[in-house]
Amino acid sequence: MNEKVYPMSTISSRETTDTLGEKSSLTDEVCTFAGETSLHGIRYVGNRSIWAARRFIWCILVAVALVSLFTLLQASLKNYRSYPYATKISIAHYDEIAFPAVTFCNYNQLRKSQVTDEEFEFIHAYYSGELANYSTINDWNITELYLRASHSIEDLLTKCTWMSLEDCGPENFTTTLIDFGVCYTFKTTRNVTHAGISSSLFLQININDTENTGHEKGIKGIKMFIHPSNEHPLVRSFGFSVSPGFHTEVALKRLQEKSLPDPYSSKCTAKALQHKSTYTKALCIFECRYDYVIEKCGCQLHNVMGDVPVCTVQQFIGCGNVAYNLFVTDKKASCDCPVACDQLTYEPRTSSTLWPDPAMIQLFENDYGYTKEYVRENILQVSISFDDLDMTVVELVPSYSVTQLLSELGGNMGLICGMSLITVVELLDFVFVTILQRLMKKKV
Repeated sequence: MNEKVYPMSTISSRETTDTLGEKSSLTDEVCTFAGETSLHGIRYVGNRSIWAARRFIWCILVAVALVSLFTLLQASLKNYRSYPYATKISIAHYDEIAFPAVTFCNYNQLRKSQVTDEEFEFIHAYYSGELANYSTINDWNITELYLRASHSIEDLLTKCTWMSLEDCGPENFTTTLIDFGVCYTFKTTRNVTHAGISSSLFLQININDTENTGHEKGIKGIKMFIHPSNEHPLVRSFGFSVSPGFHTEVALKRLQEKSLPDPYSSKCTAKALQHKSTYTKALCIFECRYDYVIEKCGCQLHNVMGDVPVCTVQQFIGCGNVAYNLFVTDKKASCDCPVACDQLTYEPRTSSTLWPDPAMIQLFENDYGYTKEYVRENILQVSISFDDLDMTVVELVPSYSVTQLLSELGGNMGLICGMSLITVVELLDFVFVTILQRLMKKKV
């Protein structure tokens, strides 16, 4: 058997030649790509016909340009991922708008004639902060006491006029038990087509101070809150006071606030609340505060939170009322209550004047037998209307969109390196094809 033997030197030379040829071919391809790509400056790096020193200088310039571009691209991406926003304020004009709900409460919640002597002593002790033995009245239902002994709308409302022409009355009000006690809410489905006093709601209210059983701050008058008709009235926290012996005019302006959801820092929400149909941050905190009382005491202050039992008198005094006030200072009381994504509020501007004048006092004396002192101490008038039919819209809008990001990226790429997205595609295409060719040669 004859075998042909090749000298080792011949094999080594051939392998070396193939390897060098392969390396030479890859280098040629890179130089060819550098001369053809749209990336500015890199063709001088791969051009073998120019001086080596010149190629080295261009290599440094291209490297500096790419590092600068990468730094700017990183800054642009960081800015985009911070989700910045701008505040846009505009005025929306309307030919007609809905009239808001108007809720008012008497500071004197309980009538003296409707409480027993024992209940009156309890009320006096509670408002004055005196210590008392509540064990004998622990079975009282405070919610029932409020509903039974509160002022009725028929007693409070002596006159009501809507749109300056139409009479309204107790039938236009609904009874609401809230954290302030028993209150009354006026609602209408009719829209307002004109601003000013001609399209106002006029109320004349008698606070019946002769039935006064006291208030924890010694205040006399009513507290009023103007709100969207589908929103629970938080009179205690956000209402304004109206005094007897005055005529008060309330001019309303509508304000709509629109925020942005997560990942923007406002992190607004429209989530559902447990017991209220409309979400607002204030209502969310209200529910959270009542949940805090329920967690601490096992009962609720008033019958406003579903099936949870109402606090007994001892629970109300010894725990419920204390927990309700402690909530605002307890750092462990956390509430997940972001702002609402879309919220409508009514901003009241109030002005008051002494009322009534001598002629009106004489009229009260003739028609009702009221003395001047009684009118000044018990009766007030409120007129509620719109300043105008416009609405101020405060809207948070993204200030750095994807389109702006791409524009900034493209601008930096073109300014610094004279490249575009097509240049990136060229580079990726070259790398992919080169690797594929090498893999195919190895298989062959």
